[in-house]
Amino acid sequence: MKTLIRLKKDMAAIIFTPQGCQLVYPERAKGEELPEHFSFAASITMAIQYQVFVDGMFAFLKDVTEEKGVTH
Repeated sequence: MKTLIRLKKDMAAIIFTPQGCQLVYPERAKGEELPEHFSFAASITMAIQYQVFVDGMFAFLKDVTEEKGVTH
């Protein structure tokens, strides 16, 4: 599935899919600073991705320990 998103120069978007999320924003000139709200959006995206990773690892470890009969 392909999604087209039209963003103005000062806009960013966090895209959510069943596989996770991704930050998208218009291409910037080399050396051009990102606006502060882009950095904030990047932080939010990283936090969401981290939480999904941790949840996945927890589920994996739970499955592995249950299969082998390991108790805590």
